[in-house]
Amino acid sequence: MLKRLSRFFTFPVVLLFLCIAAYGLLIPALGFYWDDWPMIWFADKLGIPGILEVLSTDRPFLAGVYILTTSVLQSIPYQWQILALLSRWLTGIAVWWSLLQLWPQHRRQITWIAILFTLYPGFKQQPISVVYGNGFILYAMYIFSLGLMLLAIRRPARYWWYTLLGLASYAFCTFSTEYYVGLDLLRPVLILILLSESIPDWRTRLVQTLKHWLPYLVVLAAFLFWRVFIFKFPTYQPVLVEQATISPFTLLFHLANRILQDSFLSGWLAWAEVFRFPNLEDLRVLNQALYWALVAVSLPLVWFYLHRLAPGAQDADTPHTTYFSGQLILLGIFTLLIAGWPFWITDLPIKLEYPWDRFNLAFMLGSSFLIVGLIDWLLRVPVQKITLLTLVIALSIGAHFQNSNTYRREWDLQKEMFWQLVWRAPELKPGTLLMTNKLPFAYYSDNSLTAPLNWTYAPDFHSTDIPYYLAFTEVRLGRSIQAYEENLPVQQAYRTTSFNSTTSSGLAFQFQPPGCVRILDPAIDRENPAIHSELQSAMVISHLGQIVVDPAGPARPPQAIFGDEPAHTWCYYYERADLARQQGDWSEAARLGDEAFGNGYAPQEPSELILFAEAYMHIGEVQHAGSLYAQAIHTSNALQSEVCRSIKRSVQSINDPEKFDIVAAYSNELQCTLD
Repeated sequence: MLKRLSRFFTFPVVLLFLCIAAYGLLIPALGFYWDDWPMIWFADKLGIPGILEVLSTDRPFLAGVYILTTSVLQSIPYQWQILALLSRWLTGIAVWWSLLQLWPQHRRQITWIAILFTLYPGFKQQPISVVYGNGFILYAMYIFSLGLMLLAIRRPARYWWYTLLGLASYAFCTFSTEYYVGLDLLRPVLILILLSESIPDWRTRLVQTLKHWLPYLVVLAAFLFWRVFIFKFPTYQPVLVEQATISPFTLLFHLANRILQDSFLSGWLAWAEVFRFPNLEDLRVLNQALYWALVAVSLPLVWFYLHRLAPGAQDADTPHTTYFSGQLILLGIFTLLIAGWPFWITDLPIKLEYPWDRFNLAFMLGSSFLIVGLIDWLLRVPVQKITLLTLVIALSIGAHFQNSNTYRREWDLQKEMFWQLVWRAPELKPGTLLMTNKLPFAYYSDNSLTAPLNWTYAPDFHSTDIPYYLAFTEVRLGRSIQAYEENLPVQQAYRTTSFNSTTSSGLAFQFQPPGCVRILDPAIDRENPAIHSELQSAMVISHLGQIVVDPAGPARPPQAIFGDEPAHTWCYYYERADLARQQGDWSEAARLGDEAFGNGYAPQEPSELILFAEAYMHIGEVQHAGSLYAQAIHTSNALQSEVCRSIKRSVQSINDPEKFDIVAAYSNELQCTLD
């Protein structure tokens, strides 16, 4: 008895370690992403009233969980990453505990389902910690409501206590997010399965099923009435309903095809993601080596746990097991077929790629039922089942580690961009519209990045009129940016706040790593081949005057989030030299060049050499300038026209005839004319 109890209570600890292996190893190196930024920024700057106001437009009840978590946690990334890990772990525990209320005699398979559910590879947005740290709390509440419903049936003496707890948990989750509404058709099926143990007559069983389901059905009906007729559809519209009135038969065919494809994708193909191995030739790269090490360590440990220590590990197979496997397979297929209705009605795509993989959350349970059922049915020898499960679990851990690493790299890039931005623009005038065409980020939008932009340049902001906005021109042109013309109004809603300015307050920049952030100067960058054509068009409303070059207190990204200022390498010197150039301080720009080159730094984007070559020209070091011009062209022939324009701009500062002859000589060598 004690041995069985220890196995029962060991599972939550083991599941936590699996979560740490899959999601926790890179937590210190992860940051904020996507909607994390605006949510954490609003919470920090506007407090509880701000959260209530921000979420009032689409998910007003969701404010409750955000108020709770933001009251406890600070605006520090690692705290939210830990919350996201713990809430995902809690959701796995909820699945395990709830299914034990249904099938207490099948502890082994339930353990497998809970582990696969927790490590499901079709959802890859775990590092978006503010959004999904809160999101998985709601998911856990939904799953717990299933378990409480089943427990109430098993323990009729406390039926209404458990039912009320289950209803409260279910109502809070459902009114906060509509993601799991489709899954509610699973409730009567679970009740039927449970009642089949004690009620052989199917008519009586159906009546009792309806009786137990009715309280939850009332809550569901109340939610649907509120969402459809009162709150309506503030974001995504019920496109399916509109299409049904136009061509119902075409719609039915399309919908059936969509349901089957999405169910297959999310329920089965999602697991193929774990077999996307890193290139073996890249083992010299630390993160690739860590992936294989993590998988190698996980394999024996997971196998030993499943074989010897997991709940039900020592239970003998019974003739009923095959029936149970078939039941799991059918239940898995049914759950997949009902899970996606909130997304099918609104015609939202379900994919395995960001950002649409978030909808796979609703498919996690059905997929876990299906995979465990198939493994249990197809493989009759227990050691074969455990070996295959071990392989899938270990590779899932490795896949999530790889996924976290992509987020780590993107966080590093975002930090680089903001540090370079403040080095180049130590302060921006309020009302600045910061424009760029595209950034090398997968997990950020311009709306996302507007929050850290304001946090950096307006740290004391506590209003609804935001002073800065970062706009992707490919998204905003023709909308908030009406055209590339002066004095046009720019208005952009940002949840319940807004940005109001004009195109005459625009400032364009480009960030294309490994190059540095480049604030664009229409006087010198209009024909620069290194500048994207879209930004060359936007430069007509780019004004360097938006930069306050010598502020009393230079801006800096918030330290609690971005950490200490990084070491000063090439891009630091480039940004500071470009700021000096804007001020006409060529001596300072040349001094910064001397320091950068003296410390062994060099650009990875050759066009950045031109700035320093021009600085050397202005202070009379023409030979040094010539060598940098030649180096730029040698590295990239496309820079020849830009080099020639730079020489023409700077040669006017040469008054010494001897130096002028030197410039003329290497200009001729570089095929530039001084006319």
